[in-house]
Amino acid sequence: MTTRQSVYSLLVPDPGDTLAALAYTQYQQHKVETCSEIESSTGRAPTPQEMSAFERAAMTPMGIAMYQRRAETLANALLDATLESRKARLEAEFMTTAIGQQLATILAHQRARKGLIGWLKDVSANLSVNVLTILLIAALVFGYRLLDNWLNHLSTHTGVSSTEKSDRPALADWAGDPVIAALTGT
Repeated sequence: MTTRQSVYSLLVPDPGDTLAALAYTQYQQHKVETCSEIESSTGRAPTPQEMSAFERAAMTPMGIAMYQRRAETLANALLDATLESRKARLEAEFMTTAIGQQLATILAHQRARKGLIGWLKDVSANLSVNVLTILLIAALVFGYRLLDNWLNHLSTHTGVSSTEKSDRPALADWAGDPVIAALTGT
């Protein structure tokens, strides 16, 4: 009896630790399997010496680590199964909502567009936008040039500007003006 308590105290240092309690459960399961194996192979119940050897092997650091790893593996498997179940249930609940139905419609539309025809539609739409952008830029450039030519033509015909180059300075036209004379000091 003291050996069993020793295995328990090695595996479960804190009674509130669920993982440690699960490790002790793994030890107990291994013990039952060992007893069953001895009974099936020999036709008799295990002897106290066989059980003592089993418990000594279980109390080694390697034995304790094995039960702890088994407990962690079992806990992780249980947690994974629980999370997968919860995920599936949440996905099913979400798909029944209006947002879920809209999302399903969008996904179906996207899957339909992934074919060759959808790709060609996307390419042609992009090319159309690019061509229209080039035409708009060209229209702006040529429109600006036409406006500039028209304004030059208008200023020439109205006398605002002259296309002829004068050899005399521009201030020579204002030589008799007293304001210009005061500014230039002449």
